[in-house]
Amino acid sequence: MLTLCHLLIVSSLSAPTPLGKWMDTQADVGGITAVAATPSGDIALLDGDTSAVLLPGETTPFDVSKWVTQPSGLAFGPTGRMYITCADRNHVIFFEPGGRMSGGCGGVGEEPFRLRSPSAVDVDAEHLVVADTGNNRIQVYQPDGLHLRSIRGGDDGPLRRPEGVAIDDAGRIWVADTHNHRVQCYTPSGDLVRSIGSWGTFPGQFMEPGGVEAGGGRVIVTDRLNHRVQVLDASTGAVIESWGMHAFRPRQGEGRVHYPEDAALAADGTVTIAEPFEERTQRFGPEGMDIPTAPPSPRDVQSHFGPTAATDGRFFCTWEPELRAVHIFDLDRTTPLRLCTFGTPGTAAGQLGHLTSLAVDADRNLLWAVDAGNGRLHEWALSPPPPDRPAFDPGMAVLSRSSPLHHAGDGVLHPTDQGLLHLDGVTGHARWLQADGQHTAAPPSAARLPIAADGPAGRMAVLDAFGPRVQLTGDWPVDTVALPAVEDPVDLAVAADGSLLVLDRAGHRVHHFSPAGEPLGHWGGRGTGHGELWRPAAIEVDHHGRVIVLDHGNHRAQMFEPDGTWIMTFGAGRAWTRQHTTPARGGGETEDQ
Repeated sequence: MLTLCHLLIVSSLSAPTPLGKWMDTQADVGGITAVAATPSGDIALLDGDTSAVLLPGETTPFDVSKWVTQPSGLAFGPTGRMYITCADRNHVIFFEPGGRMSGGCGGVGEEPFRLRSPSAVDVDAEHLVVADTGNNRIQVYQPDGLHLRSIRGGDDGPLRRPEGVAIDDAGRIWVADTHNHRVQCYTPSGDLVRSIGSWGTFPGQFMEPGGVEAGGGRVIVTDRLNHRVQVLDASTGAVIESWGMHAFRPRQGEGRVHYPEDAALAADGTVTIAEPFEERTQRFGPEGMDIPTAPPSPRDVQSHFGPTAATDGRFFCTWEPELRAVHIFDLDRTTPLRLCTFGTPGTAAGQLGHLTSLAVDADRNLLWAVDAGNGRLHEWALSPPPPDRPAFDPGMAVLSRSSPLHHAGDGVLHPTDQGLLHLDGVTGHARWLQADGQHTAAPPSAARLPIAADGPAGRMAVLDAFGPRVQLTGDWPVDTVALPAVEDPVDLAVAADGSLLVLDRAGHRVHHFSPAGEPLGHWGGRGTGHGELWRPAAIEVDHHGRVIVLDHGNHRAQMFEPDGTWIMTFGAGRAWTRQHTTPARGGGETEDQ
């Protein structure tokens, strides 16, 4: 085996040339969540919305939906074998060059060879490495799937929900340690070579690095919440360059990046970046157009609302990942009034990692959050101002408890008369969450893979995105509602009349169904105008019967009537209503409304 000293000498023989000039954009390619170089050096694209692989030179995508319904990572071995990670089935699936499925490895669990919500994958002649995100580790296999070892971290702390992994030319393993906001480098035997970065916006710092690619003396990192790409020197870890940061407003054009997810190096030395929220890929290299400096933030910038929300009574709560903060709004004003913003990034008590679900109880003034980044369940006691005298109060939410939540991840928090119910979106298990941190099974779970739940007392609707269907328990006319016309169901809500609203991320719209499951139409559509949506992430119905959609790709929230009539658009600072399109500051009642 080469020594580290030898590796450093080899890597430093030639300095990498800069890459950060825009070359071209492939637009309207859906939710491309992963990109990978083929043995010929061309770039293949993995569409997470349709479970299809767009292979270079092929006009027809390779459909893998028979085996994979939530693909998350893509890699090609030296022989042309294709490896795809399945976040829902917790496997890596192997496909031969002709398209034949030839095996796999993994399976849900904590055992040394198993996986839980795997993300990225990479492979060379000796090793297959997988980002085992839900188990907070990297799995190392032989290329045929025989398990060798697990990498969990080192003296500088354990890995926390790593999403990216790559093998460089010297065989070292580079890891996007996503929720530690750093990049790690390991030897194939699992020894730590170096750790790079921390939470922040300066060069060499990261905010949720998601994808990593290594080769040619470079390590390319998609710095997701900083909306940029950073390139590191593989021998020293120093930042060579960074580019692409968008100036806060979506749809800013070519050369800017917006929530970049993955990177791939082509044989010609160019790098392709996947941007599912812009539904495109972009290619950068040493030759091309210089990317102009980002202008200052525009006056009408909206909030970077994350994909999580909750409402009850007067409260609407949502999560802002870039700030690691929770917003609480009062819905009983002409436009939503922000009552509180709280939270700081970190792992200490009361600090926030990555929230995957929220729930609020207006009667008891309690707010809960599943913090997957820190593996915790947080509870805050709320002290809201009187309804007739609302005002912003940064101390309105006080942490009352924070207990471990094993394998916290994507799922649903649902307050019921019996207590707080957690539906695990990975295992499909339902659990009652106790105040002492002990969590007991709740029989039975309403769906195999629930990702959303809603409904009044005595009734529950649970979205199984991989059916796709809505399972209904309690007093409903039917037990199941099929969703054949919904491309990518990600959330649901129950309207005041008991009808169902299903949010379609890839279709950029809301589908409306009667309580008996009959289609009542759909509304929305891809765009940036009022009433239009761009990869929406969450949907809620407030106590006035209005529908609130987190329009994630447009950095805003929108409010509608149940029939799709647009009411208003709002963020943390401004709102636009049907009466006037001039923004109202502060979410309060002003003449501009």
